[in-house]
Amino acid sequence: MMSEIRRIQYLAAVAIVALVLISVLVISRPIAQTSKSTSKTIQISGTGTASGTPDVVLLSLAVYTQSATATRATQDNAVAMNKIFQALGKLGVGRNAITTTAYSLVPILNNTKSPSMVVGYSARNSIQVTLLNVSMTGVALDAAVTAGANQVLGVTFTFTNQKYASLQKQALALAVQDAAAQAQTMASSMGVRIIGPLQ
Repeated sequence: MMSEIRRIQYLAAVAIVALVLISVLVISRPIAQTSKSTSKTIQISGTGTASGTPDVVLLSLAVYTQSATATRATQDNAVAMNKIFQALGKLGVGRNAITTTAYSLVPILNNTKSPSMVVGYSARNSIQVTLLNVSMTGVALDAAVTAGANQVLGVTFTFTNQKYASLQKQALALAVQDAAAQAQTMASSMGVRIIGPLQ
């Protein structure tokens, strides 16, 4: 089965990076000659990274068939695809978790003669299977390939929208904290006092 896999994207942990730019209002210490103080700003960039274990797997599979006629090529393809649906269904993968991403039916030409002659037809049906249980990845791949999926186009590990939003918030909070710490360090080095964020 591994020889059928063209591309596998496996991420044990996916990182989300947030970058913020903050303007901080600072006030300089008054010098002896004057009681006035001046206010200025400094700009700081902060970076925060949040990582998490993927909780969604996307399997990109395809069935490729060819025959002497277009009708037979499409029929053979449909039979194989139905077997895949049934095999995945036995694992608890519903039809709503399987979407068609591409379908093609093209003639097979014999270019050794002039003009070229149509000697058959090839049908290709590509689907994407969404698994919410990462541990099912291997079992689902085995079942699909055994049932007739003769092309494994890719395996992508990613996040649900809820988990992605949570990680995004974590990364943003860390980025703001990073910027604030940098601003404080710069202010201390320059002998100025931070009043607060301006923007």
